[in-house]
Amino acid sequence: MERGNTKHGRVHDQEMALETAGMVRGSAHRAHGAEWRETEPVEGAVPPLRRPDGAAGRDIELRSELARVMTRDLFPAGRDALLAHLTAADAPPDLADRVAALPRGGRYGSPHDLMAALGINSPETSRSG
Repeated sequence: MERGNTKHGRVHDQEMALETAGMVRGSAHRAHGAEWRETEPVEGAVPPLRRPDGAAGRDIELRSELARVMTRDLFPAGRDALLAHLTAADAPPDLADRVAALPRGGRYGSPHDLMAALGINSPETSRSG
């Protein structure tokens, strides 16, 4: 038994079903769209993230790992204190190697300062390690 809306006639119900068929089936395009409802592109908008690949992808992983292991209460800290913390936290060896390559007298006031010194603070400024 087919259920329909009793307020409309059979023909009108079929017309309404055809109008909404695209929305019900989930078609790729909109059944009805008003141009004025479309979002406009924003100048200077942040581009979508690209899939990490190669050295840049590893830099992204190292930033994530650094954020996982380093807490703000550890800073300000010098290179040796950071190395000791990375060793105790079982950080990846390549992250510890990068920190070990930093100058001995350097002090870092925040995780961001450390990432900037390592060259992994953003995808645009990442360097191959």
